[in-house]
Amino acid sequence: MEKKECPALLSIIDRIVETSKPQRAEYFRGYHRGIQVHVRGVSDERTDDHHLLIDYSVLGSGDPYIDSYTRGYRDGFEGMTPEGPSFSSSAPLIAYIL
Repeated sequence: MEKKECPALLSIIDRIVETSKPQRAEYFRGYHRGIQVHVRGVSDERTDDHHLLIDYSVLGSGDPYIDSYTRGYRDGFEGMTPEGPSFSSSAPLIAYIL
């Protein structure tokens, strides 16, 4: 994903967060943050936080809301298409902006 695509996608994600149920909203909050880190990179002072979020996304934290956030963070950071029935894994991420 290129920086010029980011603002439009983040705006769409913000709207999805506003209209989603709480656990789904957490996934998209994490996705939002992951996209930002994907585009900007992981700063030195945030490396530990980044690794903790990625670890929780795989191993789980025991809290379904944190787990949703960390899965979203991982998916956004890796530039993956968001989870869910309204997103097709075969379509490029930018297709959801247009």
